[in-house]
Amino acid sequence: MQTERDHFTDPPPRRLGALGIIRNPAGAVLMTEKAKAALRDEERKNWFHPGGCVEENEPIPDALVRHVSTKLGITPTPGRLLAVHHMHDEQHKTHLSKEGINLLFDCGVIDSDTELVFGGSIQGARWMLPHELDKHLTPFTAARTHAALRALAGGDVEVLAGHPL
Repeated sequence: MQTERDHFTDPPPRRLGALGIIRNPAGAVLMTEKAKAALRDEERKNWFHPGGCVEENEPIPDALVRHVSTKLGITPTPGRLLAVHHMHDEQHKTHLSKEGINLLFDCGVIDSDTELVFGGSIQGARWMLPHELDKHLTPFTAARTHAALRALAGGDVEVLAGHPL
């Protein structure tokens, strides 16, 4: 007989992601390009939101600032929460993606010619207009971004789950 887990004393392991939506004056979203060598799945598109995982006991906005500063050389000011995306465990051809929750925050508008200094696994960045997102991003990253843009346009914070079909 299986005993019920006490989630307060023995919580399940989960990743927590702090991600930023940075826009330019034309409404394009800044996406970062992860080096192919840093990807576990060779078929996966390599464009991601600026940000990364939150360390144990680290405030979520602090993690976002830390990752963006380290990977892009700019210091964002995290604003309101725009979207929440709960990713499930999913087996891929080359790896198992572990369960995680990604929080997308408004990090404001910067000029397109702002100098970026790449660090960590980031090899580049690109401004993407909303109509370009589905072509260049994985379906779950595109869904997150569209949800965040709807919130910025006056919509509610959306809670997404899993990989879109």
